Amino acid sequence: MRMIKLTPLKVICIAAIVAPALYVFSIVWRVSCAEQDLFGRSCLVPFSLRPRSYNKAPVSESYGDGTFVFNRNGQQIFVYKQLINGFQHTYGSALVAHELGRKPAELLFALNEYVEAYLCRDGFTKYHFIDTKKDLANNKIGRQIGYETRRERLLGTKANKHIIDTVLIAMNNGTVINHYLNSRVQSLPSPDQCGCLGLPHP
Repeated sequence: MRMIKLTPLKVICIAAIVAPALYVFSIVWRVSCAEQDLFGRSCLVPFSLRPRSYNKAPVSESYGDGTFVFNRNGQQIFVYKQLINGFQHTYGSALVAHELGRKPAELLFALNEYVEAYLCRDGFTKYHFIDTKKDLANNKIGRQIGYETRRERLLGTKANKHIIDTVLIAMNNGTVINHYLNSRVQSLPSPDQCGCLGLPHP
């Protein structure tokens, strides 16, 4: 069997590909773990073969979407798909901004929007365009939370707890937009104005 000789240049090239991929996976994994813990369902990494269904009646903030009830520390939470999505973007952006800085967080989550727009079957629809505006706004909020956590020099579990607590407060007080049908989305900047040039417009 012929062995492949790894030169220093090849090792550097492999590391340049593998390291970012592993970091992205770590973000997806941590966001998924937090989703499962805080909302009773993970939408990124499926931790259950039978995830909870949105089989309960809508609430006003879910804009007609089905819900399920989750008990978080003795408090009942009405969970719907867009609520979890808002958490994903805000918390994920906050993690990257805390660990790598605001610009890498902006670039990584902008790349996510390009992937979704051009690889998802609804990427060219009006729904997706509006949802992207909401996502970009929540990404910005997350970056600010991560930056402030970084500035306070919080590390490890203290940093993570602070980020999660701050994200949940922002979700509860309306700073984070928890649904693309929220009236505030109409007045948000377009993806082009947010630096995401070339995304499909309806």
